[in-house]
Amino acid sequence: MSGPMRRIETDLLVVGGGPAGLEAARAAAEAGIAVDLVDAGFRPGGQYWMQDPTGAAPLSVQGEEGAAAIAKSQASGVAFHAGAEVFAAFPDRRVLANTADGPIEFVPRAIIVATGAHDRAMPFPGWTLPGVMTPGAGQRLAKLGGASAGERVVLAGSGPFLLAVAETLVKLGKPPVALIEARHTDLAIIAHLARHPGRWREAARLLVAARAIPERRSGWIVTEAIGDERVTAIRIAPVDRSGRIDRDRSETIGGIDALLVGWGFRPMIELTALLRCRHEHDPALGGWHCITDRASGRTSVEGVYAAGEVTGIAGAVPARLSGRLAGLSAAADLGADTAGDESERASLGEQLARARAFSDGLGRLYAPPADLATLAQDDTIVCRCEEITRAEIASAFAAGTDAVAGAKIWTRAGMGRCQGRICGAAIADIAAAETGITPREAGFNPPRIPLRPVPLSAVLEATRDGQE
Repeated sequence: MSGPMRRIETDLLVVGGGPAGLEAARAAAEAGIAVDLVDAGFRPGGQYWMQDPTGAAPLSVQGEEGAAAIAKSQASGVAFHAGAEVFAAFPDRRVLANTADGPIEFVPRAIIVATGAHDRAMPFPGWTLPGVMTPGAGQRLAKLGGASAGERVVLAGSGPFLLAVAETLVKLGKPPVALIEARHTDLAIIAHLARHPGRWREAARLLVAARAIPERRSGWIVTEAIGDERVTAIRIAPVDRSGRIDRDRSETIGGIDALLVGWGFRPMIELTALLRCRHEHDPALGGWHCITDRASGRTSVEGVYAAGEVTGIAGAVPARLSGRLAGLSAAADLGADTAGDESERASLGEQLARARAFSDGLGRLYAPPADLATLAQDDTIVCRCEEITRAEIASAFAAGTDAVAGAKIWTRAGMGRCQGRICGAAIADIAAAETGITPREAGFNPPRIPLRPVPLSAVLEATRDGQE
């Protein structure tokens, strides 16, 4: 049973405790603004600066950086609310979050949304087998639990994050047995790296880790996971430079017990969508993302700012820079004395432009293959929450709907606990494959309250006295 709802009035509410949120909160607090930060994790840090929920000392350099950032934010006076799931927000900027001690109603003068991103998964035969998970999940298991997803892990999909996961597993003494990268290695990647010497050391470190993997293939894709009680083998096929899969040349890799497969990340836009901010679709930025003025983090809605991955997938460096810019801008807009900050903001803007040029370029180089939506067969479950197959979704499009939201109404795909966070991009791609429209034209799942599963008692407490 939840306790009574608390009400907190504050200058600025920051949602998300990753690199962007922590930097934003600290910047605003140091400017003299009252700042509250909510984060769903037991400890802030997000996926990149992941902290042990028990409070144990970090085991990695990244974890130490995160611990230092958290300490600096705390020292600046930021009020933390860890373990708080935001489940509702309203146009007047009221935000409801559920905690172990009951719901909290935040009434801020301004909001910075720094909710981050989640793995981009694409359904394929066998993807619901035990032992199949996303690279992000495997990374989290390794960082927090000190354990590998299996003894013989295959890492697959596309994007530089695969190399970061490989490095983690190598350090753990459990290097993957194979790395299956869909993109062909070519001069375009080398030329892009050559234009950004500041990233050479990081790239070299990741490539050294990848050399510990016995089998490495580029231009190949996993088409099926095979097994009864657990994944034991995979089918792979070559994919050409236009993204077409050649299943006639398929091969099987056996003797495995885990598959980590993913296609980069998707911005977590539920909150910015609920707050009615403007969004745009760009595959290189992870699909739908919140549009902001990059120099200030301001969205299309007055008093709402966004920073980090929710504004387009870019990585930790741009997240920190955009977070600090958003925090400084929000503080100035709320009346803080920010005289003298102009030079810092100009410098941050230049650094952010350079960082985004690198990350945006990588996003375009590692765009998902054109045939990705054809991986799911008619009997493949696409929406795991509601157990809706590709054939059922295709039938909805054949019957007349032409949008992700329509498929949700007709089939319940995207109506379960995850609210389409896992299957939404796949449904848009299926819509494009079935109807000839673009994933952008297919749209996204309009978020509904509650954004996250919460006890009914919390909802009742939050709506008491007719508040909503």
